Amino acid sequence: MRIAIDARMINPGSMHGIARYVYELLMCLANNGATDDYFIIINPHSPLESLTWPKHMQLKTVQGSWMSLRQQWELPRLLHEIKADLFHAPSFMAPLVCPCRLVMTIHDLNHMVLPQFYTPFHQFYYQLFVRSCIRRSDYILTVSNFSKDEIVRNLSISPDKIFVTYNGVSANYQPVTDLEYLEYVRDLYELPERFILCLSNNKPHKNVHQLVRAYCHSQVTIPLVLACPVDASLIRIAENYGKKHLIYFSKFIAEEHLPSVYSMTHLFVYPSTYEGFGLPPLEALACGAPVVVAHSSSLPEVVGDSAIFTDPFDYQDIARALELGVRDEGLRQRLSQFGVQHARRFSWQAMTDQTVEIYKKCRVSDKASAVKRVEPT
Repeated sequence: MRIAIDARMINPGSMHGIARYVYELLMCLANNGATDDYFIIINPHSPLESLTWPKHMQLKTVQGSWMSLRQQWELPRLLHEIKADLFHAPSFMAPLVCPCRLVMTIHDLNHMVLPQFYTPFHQFYYQLFVRSCIRRSDYILTVSNFSKDEIVRNLSISPDKIFVTYNGVSANYQPVTDLEYLEYVRDLYELPERFILCLSNNKPHKNVHQLVRAYCHSQVTIPLVLACPVDASLIRIAENYGKKHLIYFSKFIAEEHLPSVYSMTHLFVYPSTYEGFGLPPLEALACGAPVVVAHSSSLPEVVGDSAIFTDPFDYQDIARALELGVRDEGLRQRLSQFGVQHARRFSWQAMTDQTVEIYKKCRVSDKASAVKRVEPT
């Protein structure tokens, strides 16, 4: 089968979220046996151009960026040129006119459930293109049972058409014990000796403002490190409580340094109110960090019993969870031990194997494929 995979969301310096999912899928496919031909769709200057690919995988460059109107005519033309049997859109972006089978990965329905956080253009695009493509796809992959239920409820899609393939944890996410290297990373990012870490962007549903309010309300005096852009409104909250000196804004943490940062974290906190999966708390667990997460959306499903849960809408409850995670040393040790074991259950190879099984469901018969590709005389 000839399978095209959209990888345009992989850009220099960004390997989180959907980009991480696509990258790990491609790496596993590159190491699998060559039973199909894969065409990886990229934009110019993609980081994927610097990698060496096996013969059964080819890069195909298009000019239209991820989530652009141009892709609505550029992608169908490319799919026709390469005679694709299947197009995997590993996000919510796909062309309305697709000349082959279509599989989409829908990680969450943020854009539909929380439309107030998106621009008018985004809302228009989602309503016009995304809903139609999701309904027209042959199969839908998603990353949690929570997201599957959201898709069924909001889009009236049959659950039989939707398959859950959990994200994985890369092998390099494990406890780092090299003290010299840990100190190197600490100095690189100017991290305090002990700290609480929140790794997140600052979109409203990530709930960072509520976290800062809770931290300032708590009796915790260990610094809070926010791995997100500097936000004056967050600083003002800390100033009002007299804790401005305890709030640190970290510069962007490179992927290669994340395991070390997680490993030296005294407590990792993830108060998001809406997540299709929530990879950072799982990666933190894999590195032995005690974790506090919101009891919301997919997060209980992902972290299991290996974290402290809190009500993300109650800053006093978040404060309680922070105090518990910092002060109860016995609980911290148990969570660290159980978290490492729990995270091992999530594998990118397992996700890839399950995805390939869905590809096989779309496989056209040899006869039908031959008829489709007959050139006119």
